[in-house]
Amino acid sequence: MKVAFRGRVGPPRAAGRRPGGFTLLELLVAASITVILAGLVLSVVSAALANWNRTAGRLGAAAQARVALDQLTQDLQGALAGSDGGVWLAAAVLPDTRLSGRWQAAAVPGHAKPANAHRRTLDLAAERIEDARFGVAGVWLRFFTTKPDTEASGADLSAPVAVGYQIVRQNPTSSAGAEPRYLLFRGEVRRTRSAGGSPGTFEAGYDLDPRASPATPYMAGNATAGDPGNLIRPPLSSVLADNVIDFGVRLYVREDANLRLVFPARPALLGAEPAAGELSAAAPPSSETEHLARGVAPAPEDHYRHAFPGVAEIMIRVLTEEGARVIGAYESGRLTPPSGVSTADYWWALAEQHSEVFTRRITLLARPL
Repeated sequence: MKVAFRGRVGPPRAAGRRPGGFTLLELLVAASITVILAGLVLSVVSAALANWNRTAGRLGAAAQARVALDQLTQDLQGALAGSDGGVWLAAAVLPDTRLSGRWQAAAVPGHAKPANAHRRTLDLAAERIEDARFGVAGVWLRFFTTKPDTEASGADLSAPVAVGYQIVRQNPTSSAGAEPRYLLFRGEVRRTRSAGGSPGTFEAGYDLDPRASPATPYMAGNATAGDPGNLIRPPLSSVLADNVIDFGVRLYVREDANLRLVFPARPALLGAEPAAGELSAAAPPSSETEHLARGVAPAPEDHYRHAFPGVAEIMIRVLTEEGARVIGAYESGRLTPPSGVSTADYWWALAEQHSEVFTRRITLLARPL
């Protein structure tokens, strides 16, 4: 006899078990967990990306600073001090942005880097140079240094050349659409006369006194590469570092085992107190914010105003690439300060947040020729 079986073949279904699939509640729980995990992953990735951007910005700023400081070290260690009574090294805290004639103003004047009257733009009396501020246009430094041979044939022998350092806010390229940036320039005057007859360092002479009479060719701004006027108006090809918003210098002379500050500092008689110099709180132009160093021993009454330094301390403040974009957006009006914050304070708030300060102490080896 055949027996017919009907129904499910296999082990009996467990009590309370439902067919395959998910309930709406389970789907909602799974979706919630997925969203939470995605949020955690996004948070971790965002934090890592932000940290990478900050690190890359600091490394980029450090690279810019290293190039500038290495060049300054080479030039200052090769600085020359003649015994002819001329000024062989000069430094001045600039009172404004007019020196080069090339400073491009911000599109929104109120959003520009604050002038020297702002407490965070000019502070020469800070105890540490990294905390000091050297003004809206920084320090204008120029001196004579030794340019090494460049050709084995001897066509360009080692000889003195004049060099000058300054900050200029200028378009970094010839493209009209590029935004101006704060550029540290190193102007260099050729050794001697060019093939076209333009004078070089030898013809212009070895005196950087800005008040020399008759005026020296170094005081007639000229952007033609290699001309003496490059010390005032450097050509675009002489950019040394980008995004440098402050360039500062302190100069010292050696007194026994001590260093005495001579720039920027209050003038003092030979041997007069304070023995270690005194930081200047004055605003340029003033005798405290200019130093004209001669290679000869000056008269006692003006010794420290014209003493040739034995040590230079250099400070540069460099924006990161992100900082340069932020400052550019602010100066062009695409970014505005929050309520209750002045336009000048906000410029420095942005600059401090997106910049790094680098310093170096350099020994000058110069002796009168």
